[in-house]
Amino acid sequence: MRADQAEGLRRLLDRSGLRVVSISPGGSGTSAATINLAGALAEGGNDVLILDAHPGTQGVTAALGLQARFDFEDVIRRSRTLDEVIVRGPAGIRILPLVRGGRSLAQLPAPEQQRLIDRCGRLGFPVDTLLVGAPLRGAGALAWPGTAIREVIVIAGCSTAALTAAYASIKWLNNEIARREFHVLISDVASESEARTIFDNLSAVARRYLRASVHFMGHVPSDEKLRHATQLRLPVVAAFPGAAAAASFRRLAQAVTGWPRAEEEDSGFDDFMRRLIDSNGQRAAAA
Repeated sequence: MRADQAEGLRRLLDRSGLRVVSISPGGSGTSAATINLAGALAEGGNDVLILDAHPGTQGVTAALGLQARFDFEDVIRRSRTLDEVIVRGPAGIRILPLVRGGRSLAQLPAPEQQRLIDRCGRLGFPVDTLLVGAPLRGAGALAWPGTAIREVIVIAGCSTAALTAAYASIKWLNNEIARREFHVLISDVASESEARTIFDNLSAVARRYLRASVHFMGHVPSDEKLRHATQLRLPVVAAFPGAAAAASFRRLAQAVTGWPRAEEEDSGFDDFMRRLIDSNGQRAAAA
């Protein structure tokens, strides 16, 4: 009981804003990384919400074997509350499905935009870390609010396809959103030495051709327990706490927790939604 009271007091006094982190590129590898990072963050006492805008089987909701009865579109239409739409997953993970709703944001009249923002300011639970999973481009894709996302994690691997996808993500964000700094996570490698070699090559190309600053975030080793956890639709820290991959994701979670959260007054989930609406409106105007 004392621990619960201390935690409640910490939340009451902690008025820092959201820590907003995007994970790219898209696909099943990104969803798996998001799930495992979210699980490790939640295990460490963080209040995590995943914004899942990936369609179909590529999304976090599907990867966890969950069915979203509703979507953010239902909140926009005022047929459901935000808490009713949010999906409760395993190991303390919460997910906000935003596949259909993202397409409607730019079309909302100003009064409806403000009502939606106000509703986002009345979540029924605290959130200190928002993990954003959204496709970079494509028809109906959610536009990323560059000013609201403080940190970007790019997933890279040892295969040619994985490296090409990672560089393409960095290039797109660099060109379209003027993003200059990135964290790179090297996944499914045999050792840190191999991960460092892969990172050094990617970093050199990004610096030379994009003038981007790329930081080594760490690596996740090839681990059969991680693959088994994915099949079980659980974060590896919950399914196999002693696995090597679980230890890696705990280190990654500690690194993310060390990143600063926004300290401005307008840095809550409702303010993130305001920036998201503005970004989608600007994209629609440009189109």
